[in-house]
Amino acid sequence: MNDILVPVDPADLIDRIIVLQLRVEAVSDPQQRAAMLCQHDLLSRLAARILPADPLMTRLTAQLGTARSDLFHVIRDLRESDGRKDYGVAFIALSQSMLAALGAVDDAKAAINLHLAATTPIPSGGAMDNTLSLM
Repeated sequence: MNDILVPVDPADLIDRIIVLQLRVEAVSDPQQRAAMLCQHDLLSRLAARILPADPLMTRLTAQLGTARSDLFHVIRDLRESDGRKDYGVAFIALSQSMLAALGAVDDAKAAINLHLAATTPIPSGGAMDNTLSLM
């Protein structure tokens, strides 16, 4: 496998790991599951190697996981409602829930990046290099 360099902020890396975990739990196809588990493992090992493990980071990651899980379930419910062509009060409430969950995801990601910016020294060259090697 070739090295892939991807400019990404830490919260996006954590978010990707969380999304993969949610998809692994939802997929039934063994081949899809295996491919997702491989990606999840690779990104999890990278995150463990480069991100600090501190109590606040643990709480912020859990907060992002909860927000992503909420969003995942709201989208599933919206799709089911759309499939039934049910666009009544429940659909509107689900739409509002989706917007709230999106906001919670954004807030959690911003908090992670803010926390890491405050605890990670800036390289002497100036701006922080957010390029992560996946190998």
